[in-house]
Amino acid sequence: MWGKVNGVVTLSLVLSSCFLQVSAEPVPPDPDQAIGRSLSIIRSATAEKPQVLKILFYGQSISSPTWTDPAIAALRVKYPNVAFVYRNLALGGWSAVLLEQAVARDVEEVYPDLIVFHVYGDHRAYERIIRTLRSKTAADIIIQTDHVVNPLEPVCDTGFHLQWSPPEGCTGHFWFKQKSWEEFMSSVWKPAMAAKYDLALEPRRQRWNAYLQENNLQIADLLADPPHPNAEGWALMANLFTTWIEELVDHPQNNGRNTSDQVRSFTAPVPGEKTRYEFYGNRAELIAAGPLDGKVNLTIDGKPPRELDGCWQTSRVTGLPNVPEWPALKKVDVRQSYREEDVWTLRVRNFDTSQGSFDFDVESARTGAEGSGSGKDVFKSRSGNVTLQPDAWNFSYAKLISGKGLADEQSFQWERRFVCGDEPPTALANGSVQQRHVLGTGLPNAHHVIELTVPSDTPAILELRAYRPPLVE
Repeated sequence: MWGKVNGVVTLSLVLSSCFLQVSAEPVPPDPDQAIGRSLSIIRSATAEKPQVLKILFYGQSISSPTWTDPAIAALRVKYPNVAFVYRNLALGGWSAVLLEQAVARDVEEVYPDLIVFHVYGDHRAYERIIRTLRSKTAADIIIQTDHVVNPLEPVCDTGFHLQWSPPEGCTGHFWFKQKSWEEFMSSVWKPAMAAKYDLALEPRRQRWNAYLQENNLQIADLLADPPHPNAEGWALMANLFTTWIEELVDHPQNNGRNTSDQVRSFTAPVPGEKTRYEFYGNRAELIAAGPLDGKVNLTIDGKPPRELDGCWQTSRVTGLPNVPEWPALKKVDVRQSYREEDVWTLRVRNFDTSQGSFDFDVESARTGAEGSGSGKDVFKSRSGNVTLQPDAWNFSYAKLISGKGLADEQSFQWERRFVCGDEPPTALANGSVQQRHVLGTGLPNAHHVIELTVPSDTPAILELRAYRPPLVE
């Protein structure tokens, strides 16, 4: 008898040791360290030496210009010696699963110094997006917790417990998990991602909740059509972001420039002399006081920029009439080694009621008619330059969301562009400009050699800057 009891006790202890999860919660890094380079750019800006910070806001509708525009306006007033150059490429209504199809193209186009990211949806797709950001750029990254749509709940100690009834915040019997998905993402998953990938975690959720309590407000008082905020909620979202940034900038520690090898500065080339640089990374730029197009003679790994695949990028497809901020396709695959400027026109016809079935024709400005296809099948152009996947189309989803369909013979376009050269100049507070001249981008994240020469009449070059993403995939 006692042998059987002891056996049961032993088995219970073994099961407990196998399944009981007793682990410390992941601790996100200090934001001063995680976005140290961006903070040092803001801290070091003076009237005599203004600085530039290039920012990308990315995600879905919660990353709306409704709050990002006033947030940037406030930062410009607070830090007049910093030129905040920013893009908002958020795609409202796109969950993480959809957004991951577009993120590589979008982030490669902008190649920012700082990324501010928020999205709802599958946590696994969320991590894949983070990995893309970390492998395609050397940017500092801020991820944002969710604002409050449902009441906050305690963080669940997930895993196996010798307890039938779940404690507050948990669901299940014996095996517990977080009850609220919103709480799981904000209090468990995002802190884990921040710790794993060295991201700054903006505590928007906790500060939003504090605002509700301090002003004796109900959750619904800041919402229009949940989860979207009303006017007061959008204003709060902007204010929470800018005041958090200001608090970090005001911290006395880490005032020195970030010395991470993700972004390295090299001495400017001497005009008239060939200069050789060696760096690890996937992008290099010259930072100058004026335009450099036509004044830089260079090779990267023995090749001129026009022979580098990464110097050729594909634009987003033009937008849908019924959801103008959405491109007609999430993704277009253009042959990586296609190094020609080109414009493709897509004409769509024979829509069915759901607009999930249709036919189309593709034409290239350079090669002419590229063939016809069906939205249900993989399309490969006659030249082999373009491939369209059946899951890339946005027509049926756009009709479902907007309630409006497209008429036959709608046309859409996308471009192939050469991007290694001058970016648009940035006006600085002292009346000068900063000119970023891209030498090479989209390179393998590895060792590279640059050899370049600039003539004596070249505008002043301040440095050569090389970018090394922390993740190699």
